[in-house]
Amino acid sequence: MGTTNDTKGNPVEGVMVIMPNIGKGASNSNGGFTIEYPAAKGFPKKVNVEKEGYSLVDYDMGKNGLSITLRELGKVLKGQVFAQKNTPLAGAEVTWKGVNYEKTKQADAVGNFYMEIPNGKTVTSSSEFIVNGKKVDGKFFSYNKRLNEVKIVLSGDLSNPVLKQEKKPKKEEIEESIKVEEDTAKIQERINLEKVVNDLEMQKSMLAEQGYKIRAEMERIAEELNGSSVTAAEKSRLRKELEALANQLIKNETAFEEAQVETRKLMDKIRGLLYEKDSITTAFTEKIEEVEAEKELARLQMIIAGIVALLLLVVAGGAYFVSRKINRQNEDLEKSNHDLNQTKGELETKIEQIETLNKEVTTKNQKITDSIRYAQTIQEAILPAEIEFEKAFADHFVLFSPKDMVSGDFYWMTNQYTLEGQVTVLAAVDCTGHGVPGAFMSMIGNTLLNEIVNQEKIFDTAQILTRLHEGVKKSLQQNNMSNDDGMDVCICTIRFNADETAHVQFTGAKRPLYYFQNSSLQTLKGDVKSIGGRDRKAKPFTTQDLYLMKGDCLYLMTDGFSDQQNSDNKKFGTTRLLKFLEKNATLPLPVQKQDLNDELQTHSWGVEQRDDITVLGVKI
Repeated sequence: MGTTNDTKGNPVEGVMVIMPNIGKGASNSNGGFTIEYPAAKGFPKKVNVEKEGYSLVDYDMGKNGLSITLRELGKVLKGQVFAQKNTPLAGAEVTWKGVNYEKTKQADAVGNFYMEIPNGKTVTSSSEFIVNGKKVDGKFFSYNKRLNEVKIVLSGDLSNPVLKQEKKPKKEEIEESIKVEEDTAKIQERINLEKVVNDLEMQKSMLAEQGYKIRAEMERIAEELNGSSVTAAEKSRLRKELEALANQLIKNETAFEEAQVETRKLMDKIRGLLYEKDSITTAFTEKIEEVEAEKELARLQMIIAGIVALLLLVVAGGAYFVSRKINRQNEDLEKSNHDLNQTKGELETKIEQIETLNKEVTTKNQKITDSIRYAQTIQEAILPAEIEFEKAFADHFVLFSPKDMVSGDFYWMTNQYTLEGQVTVLAAVDCTGHGVPGAFMSMIGNTLLNEIVNQEKIFDTAQILTRLHEGVKKSLQQNNMSNDDGMDVCICTIRFNADETAHVQFTGAKRPLYYFQNSSLQTLKGDVKSIGGRDRKAKPFTTQDLYLMKGDCLYLMTDGFSDQQNSDNKKFGTTRLLKFLEKNATLPLPVQKQDLNDELQTHSWGVEQRDDITVLGVKI
């Protein structure tokens, strides 16, 4: 049970409170809500809320239940800070005194900043801003009510044109209004995309949980049918129940596949964003180089023009005392001086245009970075949910550290249920490259694994990698193009037995599998063959079998951890990593993860991360 209130303590009605993987409930007119779920799940790790016009401030579990605080959203105030006339102040820290919880906003490279305005608040002549610790009153800022925009100048007087309201031509006002509408539409599109991702992830989690319950019930009925004391009437009733559950399971899996289709559509949209980022970045880089060259040439020409003009003035002064012939030459020189001054004015105009272009490049670069951040959110959403690990293993950890915002590494997992029992497929994948190129490959690999295992129900690890190899070559048209991109994979299928043992089938594409058994860390080497690329010898993938007891551990990883260098350009190394894992193998897996991360940070102190890093540890 809990309550939803605003920052003034007033109850807020109609708030949808969401606890991922647990449940949700709506608040009533008194702000109260109730969500029922098994007590064994404990206190939720995360709480989300949905209420138009409000955002989450904080939540806390007290004596009277879960207390959630929201705040009412307002408009966004756009501003720009100038050190003096026409000189933007980059990185300035701006606070609106007495408003917006007095939160500080930092200006960008051209002095622009944005802050949220609580409902009922507006900028007036008596408003005060604090910029870098200095109070600024109405004498040093101007406010455009129609555009909801403020301009602040830290030095100067009221004659400064920046402080005055400038009446823009009607055409310019229309164009600026259109630009504001376009920016608002883009922001709304990003918000909608993020909401779709959250809804899709919650839907997949609920479908997975429901499928798990249906399969468990089917297994119970199947065991009851096999009993010797079941009568014919009871068998008939049980078969009908089993048939109804099978139909329900088919509908559940169909809904899950539809959710997977929606995931692919979002991935296609990410590809478009990433392609757009690469093309725009290349164009802007070329344009910046061209602009810098023109700017340097313009400065040189201005210096030459100034020197020539000075020389002409000296000659003109001396010519005053000579003959009429020299006077005529002086007139010609004065005419040349006029032409040079005109050229100087044109050069100054060119420099202003170059500076404007530089500002546009900075703004577009920021938009590209924002697009990549949204791509990162969607890529994280396709990774396996925590509940999938909890269904299969007694304990686990995931150490996942991308080098850039988006990653070329990814890990994949699924729990499937057959007549023989639960089958878990687990993989760690290292795609060619990292960042944007690697992210493309990770999306292709994730999609193909979902199709091969979840849809086609192929559990043999050698067959899975063979189909994945064929799918990558087909997706990248590698039979017709000189493209060697691919991925290295460690994948295993785990079948759990009733005596708490497990049968592990392993296949590796240039990646090994490590396991801890009988107080010793041991290794299964993979095949010397990658996924994708040119397949000259066409060697088949092979499988290796392993039998583990309760408490034994498996470790799957990419090569990013062992290849990380220190300040002396020395790699961490595979031998050192295996000794460290063996020494800590008896500790709880979350403790192993923390020790691994601490050891890596100590090794690579002061050095940039070289590659994406993925290490998975699971206990039978």
